[in-house]
Amino acid sequence: MDRRPNADICLKCGVCCVAHDFFCLAQFDSQFNPKNTFVYNCLEPDKPQDNPNIWLCVSCHKCEEACPYDVSPVEFIESIKKKAFDKGNSHAGIIGEVDAIISTGFAFPITSRTGRTREGLGLEAFEPDAEDIKIIAQKTGPVSDTH
Repeated sequence: MDRRPNADICLKCGVCCVAHDFFCLAQFDSQFNPKNTFVYNCLEPDKPQDNPNIWLCVSCHKCEEACPYDVSPVEFIESIKKKAFDKGNSHAGIIGEVDAIISTGFAFPITSRTGRTREGLGLEAFEPDAEDIKIIAQKTGPVSDTH
C-alpha cells in the first residue's frame, strides 16, 4: 500500500502522536494531549496554512512510521508549510534559516570559531559557496534574484 499525503483520509486515531517510541516530538508542547494531538491541530483549521503550530513539525517522519493506516501526516504537514511559506506566512526563524542557506550554503553561521575548530582537527579551511543552492532555490521555490 502506498503512503498518501491526503489529509482527508486520516482517520484521526491519534496513534502517530501517542505511540511510545514513535510519537511526534511536537506532542510534548503543553497545548497537546492524547485527545487533542498535534496532528489533529494541524488538520482542524479551515486554513491550516495560517496555523502557527505547523512550524512545530521537524519532519522527523515518526508519525509516518507509527500510522497504522499507511497515511503520512508529515507529507500533508509539509504541504501545508509550503503553502504558508509561499503565502509569506511563516515563522521568522524559518525565513532567517532559508536566507542563511541561500546566502551561504549553511543553515548556521560559519564563524571564526568554525575555522579554528577545523584547523585544530586538521581539516581544510573552506569558504561558503552557495551558487548551486541559489540556482536550485530560484528554480524550485519562492526565491527572488536578490539572494
